[in-house]
Amino acid sequence: MMMIWKYIKYTISFIILGWIGISCQSDYTKLVKTELAKGIRQDSVFLGIKLGDTRNEFYGKCFDLNKQHLISQGEGGSVQYLFTDSLFHSEPTVIKVLFVPAFDEKEVITNMDLKFSYNAWSPLNQGSQIDTLRAKVSDILMNWYGGNEFIMFDFDERKLPVKVDGNRRILVTTFDSQNIVVRVQDLLHPKFKHSIDSGNAKKESE
Repeated sequence: MMMIWKYIKYTISFIILGWIGISCQSDYTKLVKTELAKGIRQDSVFLGIKLGDTRNEFYGKCFDLNKQHLISQGEGGSVQYLFTDSLFHSEPTVIKVLFVPAFDEKEVITNMDLKFSYNAWSPLNQGSQIDTLRAKVSDILMNWYGGNEFIMFDFDERKLPVKVDGNRRILVTTFDSQNIVVRVQDLLHPKFKHSIDSGNAKKESE
């Protein structure tokens, strides 16, 4: 009887510890584990550019997009894309996106930053300020990508919107008084292998 009671106590303790471990996980950590467990790749980034594209594929796609007058040379070696949003702004509003990918040692895209700003931005233009843009970007991204909603998570002691669909993480952060940066990352790449650990959020969001 004593042996049975000890077994029951051990089993109950194990269950309780497991429950505590699960309950202590953040919503973000649980979301990442759930999405990666699906085994579904979500590689779409922007304008037909994908995570895993080679450097040659990226520049080939940019060449074709430039021929269609959809993109142009941006500042600082980036690529520039202009689009007009009338879905989330009361008036048609031109938004500028500057983007440049990061490549690994195999010359494939691991992540890409999309820098959003109002094309008509100026310190004196009240309608083009960062607070207005910040409130719109997540909605624009949801319209583009669909999938899971954004949740708030602590990155580097800041609460930032993040969404995870399969292997793709999208993080929204304020760059400066003019620009919002959207970081699209492949969580299956070794570069982000610790991304389910909230303690490494600061390092890997950079």
